[in-house]
Amino acid sequence: MTARRVAAALAIVAAVGTGCGKPVLRVADASLGDYYTQKEYQQLNDEQREEYCRELAEQRDLFREQIEGAQEALDALHETTGPLRAEVDSLTARAQELERRLAEAGASEGAHGTHVDTGGEPPAKTASDRHVVAAGESLWSISAKPDVYGEGARWNQLYRSNKDRIRDPNRIYPGQEIQIPR
Repeated sequence: MTARRVAAALAIVAAVGTGCGKPVLRVADASLGDYYTQKEYQQLNDEQREEYCRELAEQRDLFREQIEGAQEALDALHETTGPLRAEVDSLTARAQELERRLAEAGASEGAHGTHVDTGGEPPAKTASDRHVVAAGESLWSISAKPDVYGEGARWNQLYRSNKDRIRDPNRIYPGQEIQIPR
C-alpha cells in the first residue's frame, strides 16, 4: 500500500508541477464586460489564458461588426440628409415666394374694394377665438403664432375649420375673419 501512496503523491506533484497553478477565485466573462486584472491574468495557467484570449478576440470581432454596421447606417443617413436639406431649402424658398405673391395679390384686391383693409393694424384675436387676417399673413404664419398653435404645420387645421370662408388655402386676404378651433 505504501507504493500506492507514493504513486498518488507523485501524480499530485506532477499535476501541480505541470501547470495547474493557483486557481483563480472568479471567472471573468468578457461578453459581459467583465475582464481579469493583470494580477488575475498572471494567475491563469496557459490553457485558461488561451481560452480568455479567444473570448477577448471573439468580443473584439463582435464589436468590430457592430461598429461597421453602425457606420454603414450612419453613412446611409448622411446620404439622405443632403437631398433632404436641399428639398427643405427649395420648399422654404417656394413658400416665401408664394407668401410674398399672396400678400401682393391681397393688397391689390384690397385696394380695389373687394376685401376690407385693416389699415396695417395687427391681426385681432378676440375671446371667441377669431382672427382677422393682416396683410402678408398666410395660414402657415397664423398657425405658427404662439397664441394660435405655435406650429406652422398645423395650418391645415385652420383651413379645414374655415372651408366655408376660405376657397383656396393659398389665398387669404387682409380683413378676412377666420375661426381658430381649439
